[in-house]
Amino acid sequence: MNKKIIYSVDVEPDLNTEKDESIKRGLLGFERLCDKHDIKPTLFVVASLISKHKSLFKRLHKKGWKISLHGYSHKRFDDMSFREKEKEIVNSIKIFKKHLGIKPKGFRAPQHSIDKDTLYLLEKHGFEYDSSYFPLNFMQLIFFPTRFFSWFRGFFSRLNKYKIRKNLIELPTSSLIIPFVSLTIRIFPKWFLWIYVKAIKLVYKNPVYYTHSWDFIELKQSRIDRMFPSKRYISKLDYVMGL
Repeated sequence: MNKKIIYSVDVEPDLNTEKDESIKRGLLGFERLCDKHDIKPTLFVVASLISKHKSLFKRLHKKGWKISLHGYSHKRFDDMSFREKEKEIVNSIKIFKKHLGIKPKGFRAPQHSIDKDTLYLLEKHGFEYDSSYFPLNFMQLIFFPTRFFSWFRGFFSRLNKYKIRKNLIELPTSSLIIPFVSLTIRIFPKWFLWIYVKAIKLVYKNPVYYTHSWDFIELKQSRIDRMFPSKRYISKLDYVMGL
């Protein structure tokens, strides 16, 4: 059976600049790819960005895209107090309802900073699923070496969709030591990606790919984007979507 990949985008302020050019321009390029391959992705959106771009998110939602939550301010949830976590979640729900007329069903913690208190609050406030855990993702430790215990817990978590609380599902992102993310597609050649995607589909029942809104624009201040340009990334993502 040809398993369908769940494509997801963390919609957040642009890397290094904190601007929102990727929402104005980058998501439109991603939309063209999704239209070409008949894909309805999930956007995990930072709630503070919604009011300025509500017409875009409304249009994409009507198109069948899922609009979920990526925190209110893109702060790590495991650095907040219990009260701060709940305030971020409650305020985000209000923004979704006010500007989009919907309540978010899914959640991904910024930088995968999920913890037990946040899971409890997601269930309390009626979320259906979380997508913050990252099994078999070694790169997470490289980027956040001071978060060893958080990485260790996530690395050895379950690979496929499961019930993490009584009324809350966990839909982990996919990885095989090398994570199924935009950086992997930027760096590796197409022949490797062909093998890698086939392996991901064998291991995961619900393969989850994630990228960022800023992956779809030029980032002059980013060394990675200078070495592996966004235009080339978009072309290779087009290839992966067709596999």
